[in-house]
Amino acid sequence: MTDIAIIGAGIVGLATALDLTRRFRVSLTILEAETDIAQHQTGHNSGVIHSGLYYKPGSEKARNCADGREAMYRFCAEHGITHERCGKSLSQRKNANFRRLMNCIAAGRPMG
Repeated sequence: MTDIAIIGAGIVGLATALDLTRRFRVSLTILEAETDIAQHQTGHNSGVIHSGLYYKPGSEKARNCADGREAMYRFCAEHGITHERCGKSLSQRKNANFRRLMNCIAAGRPMG
């Protein structure tokens, strides 16, 4: 008997399944319509581990992004997955965007 069914074997479904099985003793089934995992948005991402600098500093979104980023780096290191902490490059095309660029830089510094 299954205690929990998760629909979708993308990053959200698989991460949820991993977290639940680490925290609870549950029987879990993942339901996926495709023939393999990560066949939609998860499989087509840019490969970027996001910094969270576009979120308001100290906000729940910013903290969640930073926590998730660090969890991803730990997961990659623990499982021998090649990754690179290469930083982020920001630029602007118009002078009108200068204030937004400076806000992003200011928000990004405390995020690491």
